[in-house]
Amino acid sequence: MKIISINISSPKTIIFNKKKLNTSIFKKPTEDEVIVGPLGIKGDKQADLKAHGGFHKAIYAYSYKHYDHWGDCLKKNFSNSYGLMGENLTIDNFDEKEFYIGDQFNISNTILRITQPRIPCYKLGIKMNQRDFPKLFIDYGHLGMYMEVLKGGPISKGNDLELIHREEITMSVYEISKLIFDAKENIDAMQKALKIDCLSEEIKERFSSRLVKLGHYDSI
Repeated sequence: MKIISINISSPKTIIFNKKKLNTSIFKKPTEDEVIVGPLGIKGDKQADLKAHGGFHKAIYAYSYKHYDHWGDCLKKNFSNSYGLMGENLTIDNFDEKEFYIGDQFNISNTILRITQPRIPCYKLGIKMNQRDFPKLFIDYGHLGMYMEVLKGGPISKGNDLELIHREEITMSVYEISKLIFDAKENIDAMQKALKIDCLSEEIKERFSSRLVKLGHYDSI
């Protein structure tokens, strides 16, 4: 696996529905070496710190492999549109079905760990110029991966990702993504997810809340 683009941005103001909106979803590629710290890439800023950023969502990675799917789906050529989903790291082949919550990766002595899938919001629809895109994104199930920084340092375009650790109790990022948005009860699967130490508290709270509503108070 290889980083084919590193994408960053500062918050910018756009006009949406005749209202001003601050967003950092319009990431642009950088050719420079970047420094990764506990809260992400130096020089990359988030507009909405409640939904993005923080220690458990310091880096957002997405697979370039999915660009073809969206090109076919939307009848557009996204081959050079790095940062398409607002990701920090565009990785050549980073399939959510093949990687798991808690997986750790070494990138040029920087170590990142997967914590959760991305939860899309309406701003992704703005980015893709299609109002219903968040639903299409959710239905596809390949939402990308948020990662926390276990060891900071410099990374560059072209660096390889080396999988160095996998948890014994875990689920794939794709499984967690589908579970978040599946209308079925999925009690056993949610209870299993809550046992994953590295799964972010944000997602655990979602599952705990749903289990309580279903009468499973033993899960909290």
